[in-house]
Amino acid sequence: MSRRRIAVVLLVAAVMVVARVGFRSARADEEEEKPITSSAARVWRDAAGNVLITIQPAAQKEIGIATEILKPLVRPIEIEAYGFILDPAPLSKLNSDLASAQAALDAAGAQYRRTIRLYSEQKNASLRDLQAAQASYLTDKSQVEALEQQLRDEWGAEIALMNLATRSKLVSSLVDRREAIARVTAPIGEPLDDAPNTTQVVVLGHEEQPLNSHAVYNAPAVVPTIQGQTFLALLATTEFPVRPGTAVTARLPASDTSERGVMVPRSAVVRYAGREWIYRELDGDRFVRHEIVPAELTADGYFVTEELGPGTQVVIAGAQSLLSEELKAQIQMGH
Repeated sequence: MSRRRIAVVLLVAAVMVVARVGFRSARADEEEEKPITSSAARVWRDAAGNVLITIQPAAQKEIGIATEILKPLVRPIEIEAYGFILDPAPLSKLNSDLASAQAALDAAGAQYRRTIRLYSEQKNASLRDLQAAQASYLTDKSQVEALEQQLRDEWGAEIALMNLATRSKLVSSLVDRREAIARVTAPIGEPLDDAPNTTQVVVLGHEEQPLNSHAVYNAPAVVPTIQGQTFLALLATTEFPVRPGTAVTARLPASDTSERGVMVPRSAVVRYAGREWIYRELDGDRFVRHEIVPAELTADGYFVTEELGPGTQVVIAGAQSLLSEELKAQIQMGH
């Protein structure tokens, strides 16, 4: 074969290779630009780079997607306090000692009154009997008063003022772990209400299940190692077991201050990449993922003071399905 013919063959082969590579490149570009679709959703990016999900209304109904318009909410500003669950054993023993002392006082009082009557009627009661009955009564009375003072000093006036039956019922529920008392301390100088009616308590390890307190009392003493404003919060613990010593945080209402925001239902929030997100509805069939920062978890949902405003329409059912469609599309796109 002549050199000229060889050169022609090589040139034709090179042209074919270049054409094939160009065809593959164009085909790849065409596939990359083509929006990702599925039987239910179409996932694509807008000019700003936001990932949008388009789902027709009929498909939304089939998947179970539902939305809700966020309403404005004004609530008191809350101060975070830290503490732990108290051991009910000391209260149980003190209550038992007080019950025994009260029973002894009642018996001594009855005997003292009987002796006074017999002595006044000059019937089988001497002055010595009267003095002995009086001494026994006063001794038992002093014992009861000392235990009542100890109860006030250690557990607060609210618990000390309960009658024996009510306090015994409380102690029984504390020992059975149906209720618990949390002692929490807020920083000195924070403008707290003197006696907040209620607070929300979050138990370590159960951050998704905050507990609302039945009552909040001013603690009779501060914790030596944590100087601050100290409160006792009575909690129902039927949702999950709470052991004494478990760390807790509480949100106590500040005095004469409030904040504005919106409450996002828990069902609207999905977790991804260690953060919390919701899906906003842009119109009837388009949705976009949006991070909620800052978001405070409450018993009613996530309270958001920024990012989302009243009137925002969010997905409250089916958010996880939207996230799945988005992540599936990202895998197909190669991101």
